[in-house]
Amino acid sequence: MAETTDMTTDILIVGAGPVGLFGAYCAGFRGLRTVLVDALPQCGGQITALYPEKEIRDIAAVPGARGRDVVTALKDQADAYDPTYLLGRQAVTLTHALGGRPLVTLSDGAAERLRAGPGGARRP
Repeated sequence: MAETTDMTTDILIVGAGPVGLFGAYCAGFRGLRTVLVDALPQCGGQITALYPEKEIRDIAAVPGARGRDVVTALKDQADAYDPTYLLGRQAVTLTHALGGRPLVTLSDGAAERLRAGPGGARRP
């Protein structure tokens, strides 16, 4: 079993697909540190895994774009705020440790303690 580690973060997002990547961007834009956990070994969710070459036509203000291009743009946008990616791992349980801090256990046995609440890990 892997060791428990302390993550200094405000938000943990389960899923590094399009919505998770956009969530990481939005959080970073607001000065929040973010960790994304995804069972897949790469970002992009189903778009990357199943249809990277498919043209996506249901994004507001974008007439059409290949799946891989959409994922690349979303990841580049999120990466501007340095989120932490925990790929190839699945969030298994969420409990609360002493003091009320969330404790997320991952499929590889690692447990991540997260800072929570006001005054967390906001960027300077």
